[in-house]
Amino acid sequence: MPEYTELMAMREDIGRVTAKALAFMTKSSEDDVENIKALVLLAQCYMCNFGVDRAMYSSYRRAWSFGLDSFTLDSKKTAMPRYFATRRLMFVQASRMLHNARFGCASTLENEIADRLAHFCLSQYSEVRNYAVSALDDVTTLLPALKYPLIPRFLAELSASESSDPERMTGALRVLDTQSIRRTCLRDWRFFPQLVLALCRAQHEDKPQVKKLVRSTAVSQVVHVAAPHPIEELDPAIRDLVEQLSGQPCDAASVSRLKEKCQERYSFASSENSQLIDALVDILRDAGTTWRFAAIAGYYLDQLSSVKTPLAPRVVATLADNLTSDLVLFRESAAIYLTQLLSRIKHRSRPDTELYAVQKPKPDREYADLCERAVGGNQDALDAPFLDSPSVGWLAWPQTTRVFPQPLPGTSAAYEDIDPEYKGAYDAVRAAIFSAEKWERIARLFSLESTRSPEEDSFGVPRAALHEQLFSLFGVSLLEQAWPSIEKLAMDFERIGAQRAAAEMIAGLVRGSKHWGKDALARMWELLIPLFSLVFTRLRPDTLRFWQVCLQYSIARRDPRRYLPLIELVIYTNSFDPQAEAPFAEASKLDLMRVLLSCWDWRIASTIIASRPRLMDALAHPYKQVRDIAGIVMYMLSSSEFSVSYPCVEVTIDDFARYGSTGRDFSHWGGTQRTHNLIRDMTASIDAWKEEHIPSSEGTSNYIRGSKTLLTFFLASFGYCSRRLAIEHIPTILPIFSVLQEQHDDEDVARLANVIMQFFSQVLYTAEISEGVANKILALLDESSAMWHVIHKTLPLLCTLTFSNRFTLSREVRMRIVDTTAAFLEHEQIEVRQSASSSLTSLIKCASNKVMADINSKFSAKLKTRLPRVRYGKPPKNLAAYSKLVLTRHAGVLGLSCLVLAFPYTIPEWMPEVLVLLANCIDDPNPIQSTVQRTFAEFRRTHMDTWHEDRKKFTSSQLEILTDMLVSPCYYA
Repeated sequence: MPEYTELMAMREDIGRVTAKALAFMTKSSEDDVENIKALVLLAQCYMCNFGVDRAMYSSYRRAWSFGLDSFTLDSKKTAMPRYFATRRLMFVQASRMLHNARFGCASTLENEIADRLAHFCLSQYSEVRNYAVSALDDVTTLLPALKYPLIPRFLAELSASESSDPERMTGALRVLDTQSIRRTCLRDWRFFPQLVLALCRAQHEDKPQVKKLVRSTAVSQVVHVAAPHPIEELDPAIRDLVEQLSGQPCDAASVSRLKEKCQERYSFASSENSQLIDALVDILRDAGTTWRFAAIAGYYLDQLSSVKTPLAPRVVATLADNLTSDLVLFRESAAIYLTQLLSRIKHRSRPDTELYAVQKPKPDREYADLCERAVGGNQDALDAPFLDSPSVGWLAWPQTTRVFPQPLPGTSAAYEDIDPEYKGAYDAVRAAIFSAEKWERIARLFSLESTRSPEEDSFGVPRAALHEQLFSLFGVSLLEQAWPSIEKLAMDFERIGAQRAAAEMIAGLVRGSKHWGKDALARMWELLIPLFSLVFTRLRPDTLRFWQVCLQYSIARRDPRRYLPLIELVIYTNSFDPQAEAPFAEASKLDLMRVLLSCWDWRIASTIIASRPRLMDALAHPYKQVRDIAGIVMYMLSSSEFSVSYPCVEVTIDDFARYGSTGRDFSHWGGTQRTHNLIRDMTASIDAWKEEHIPSSEGTSNYIRGSKTLLTFFLASFGYCSRRLAIEHIPTILPIFSVLQEQHDDEDVARLANVIMQFFSQVLYTAEISEGVANKILALLDESSAMWHVIHKTLPLLCTLTFSNRFTLSREVRMRIVDTTAAFLEHEQIEVRQSASSSLTSLIKCASNKVMADINSKFSAKLKTRLPRVRYGKPPKNLAAYSKLVLTRHAGVLGLSCLVLAFPYTIPEWMPEVLVLLANCIDDPNPIQSTVQRTFAEFRRTHMDTWHEDRKKFTSSQLEILTDMLVSPCYYA
């Protein structure tokens, strides 16, 4: 087309003029900032023009993405409006044009303009640099081929030389941090090593802006850095599947060429990676490297050091030395990498399949007592293989499971034959850590408190994992080297950091001893038990959390019989004494017992119960912290006694098919006889103390303290354990908790009781349990007719219970709930009537038309008898009869008000008559008048927007009554 040829010639002329103008500015007028900015923008427009405005292209893309998300019916079908289909065509055309422009060959003129833009990126003027960097980013994004000759030019500006200029370095860093060039530098190993070393060696420039840019550039890149990965062979099955799907055979020659090319690239990348790692190690070992740039080098070293490929001993030794670096970040990154490396060495040296056996377990419901028998000295229980998974056997026994044999005599380590590829790394780590001085330094640095505040200092799982891998790999010989430092930290009771570091080391030691020999384990417990005995008696509120997590980390997913000395210490030697006068010490004992229960659950419950803990003696303990943890432990013990332990999966499925999805035992388990006795004893003690209770504002009585413990017992079901035990005992405890809601002697008792009653009302019950709970609440309301506070608190809970379980409650029970709630509209106490009104409004929303009709007729009948006239200032003739009639009419008004408020946005057929009845009560005394006014105010608020349609459902006389009685004339204007 002649027009197109003419336009392209004009575009070419504009490009040549732009290039000449940029060349002139480069040589003669670099200080002409405004003209250079204009020329840079012109060059950007010329280079980035591919036939469509970029803003319009982005608009097309967003519109098509929105339409695709909004009108897709399924994975194969869409219902796209014509407008969005048109936008799709425009987007496809713009994308085609962009693709053609992006992957075309760059001309000589375009290379010249890009070179001039690169020159201005290094300008002495910040405004020029900003414009040029933005333009070059757009240009290299559209024409990727232009950036490859420019990258070495910018990297050279970062090197230390006599001609280095901070302004030029700033421009080079800005360009290297742009998205298009950053991606290329990270993926292309021709540039990546140069970029990393340039950033790590850029400490020669002291300008703060340059240092900040170096750090930001390094941080933005280091998170995307990864060591090169070897080429993996394609699975033949996958290759055959691809051939079947494509319908074409695989070209072996093409695959071989591509594979050879990929292998060449990987070999080059691996060689460059090794050289780069060596250079980074040299930077770290150089005493002249400042800590900021050493940190940058350390970041890159961590990312480039892959545990999947063996590293040189020199590199591993450097990382091991970083464990005792003065920089926190160095220590943390070294700990994470060494943990991964040691785990890799273990798995390559001795696979897990050599450490465990797959056996057919013995289905035994008595497995829950295995630990108890082992503590008692039963040899069969002591010799049984370890079953570490805590879930195996709880519901059903599998056909096979993984078990670990008992430790063999001796102190030999489980990992003695190290894989030859990792032998150098193993020796480097061993040489670095096998010294008492090294562990003293580790202990000193790892025990430093948080830089913000001691309260924010927390147990470090990465550090504990490092210790676990060290002690697991090097065995008891490393323990002898590290023990003096560990013991010194644990005995430092004044420093929070020392206690935290000791807990981390001991947690890693105990968990890492999984595959030690019997003599090595005996040596470990010989050192640990006396230390634990002393530490557990010197715990403080700010250090208890460390030792709790220490126990959790040590014993999680481990057979309890691995830790018999620890169990004997926590349960027997360091047993709970409710008569002791050290409340925190006794609460700490119970807290450690709670940790054992939370980790081992049904496998440790019988052992603790057999020790006869005196938990009931803490029911009315004078200290809250003891009572709270005692209530929690009592519930956890009771809940942990339950285990189904079906002999096989087939029996489990058959039981579920016959008794429902929860099986025969699970949903209706109310605890063992011991649990029933425990709850009975607690409630009996509270009832006895209630008789002796004298309300007083000075101190608390046994009744108040015991009630708090009982509340905590059931509150634990919603925070720590399963709810099945609490659900079964709801009917028993509801009368007690309903009374406690109005306990004014102690606000905590009333608050806890309210919380638990709210929880109980929101639980989804089975059909049998939900009806039992509802009947119990209804009986409670009937028995509490004289206690209006109890009724006032219980009616909303009954409403919530009905909503939560409306599909499991029978029609008869739901009708009883509605009738009972409606009956309380005639209660003498105004608070009860208001609570019943709110509850009935909610119940009506899910009621049938027949129920609503019955309610309408029932409460309309209560308004048929009008009040006798009473002269102002004079009492009625029969005050009792008058008051009763006011109460009856108020109940009728409340009932009809519930009907109106239950439909805030619609007008049922019966509503106009109900509104007229309510309007006729506007002259009645309070509280009838105020109730009518509130009802109509709410009705007006909710129907205001649709009143032009809603008013058509009223007759003219009804509208006249409503307008004259309540609504201002402007409302219907």
